[in-house]
Amino acid sequence: MKPLKQYFSNLGAVMATGLAFMSLGQTPSLAQQTNFGVNLSGGKEPVELNADNLEMRDKDGVAIFTGNVSVVQGDRILRTSKLIVHYAKAPEDANKDKSDASSNTSSDQAKGDAATKTAGTGGLGSTGVEKMEASGKVYIKTATQVATGDEGVFDGKSKLMVLTGKRVILADGDNVATGCKLTAHMDTGKAFLESCKSAGQNGRVSIIMNRNEQNGK
Repeated sequence: MKPLKQYFSNLGAVMATGLAFMSLGQTPSLAQQTNFGVNLSGGKEPVELNADNLEMRDKDGVAIFTGNVSVVQGDRILRTSKLIVHYAKAPEDANKDKSDASSNTSSDQAKGDAATKTAGTGGLGSTGVEKMEASGKVYIKTATQVATGDEGVFDGKSKLMVLTGKRVILADGDNVATGCKLTAHMDTGKAFLESCKSAGQNGRVSIIMNRNEQNGK
């Protein structure tokens, strides 16, 4: 078993990577008039994590935060009720798991193989976070930009961030866009906000833009 200090050291590096790939680009139709978007990329500040409970499953490469979860790096903030972080294991850890599994008795072999297979899944190697799943009133904020929803998935492999909910809000200053699903391509910076047709609502995206900002005043 790893020392607790090493757990938190590794986790801090993982979350720093997670914040780096969490970013929303401008919605194309509004790019010339507004500066919509939540940008959590970059930054060398330390990452501060707070939660009521933390469950570490290092063998599986999973950390589960529950209860008043907040992740802060500089002016970038992520708040939610539950955050599941899937992170890539170090090569030496994966090799150790395979070695341990091979030394198991025949009665434990199936269980050992399953553990090894789980530890080896994912495709980001040593880059850190493979996926982050936030649920329960997701709140993302930078200095002037905010995005909120009920659930959020941040996939490092596909470079996609999807924020869903009964009311997903994307705001920059006084400019506000509302829908039910926000998909951001983190490699290109493009973001798409979808309406609430499936929710039985009017199926339209709502946009409010400050007049002074439109006129450049």
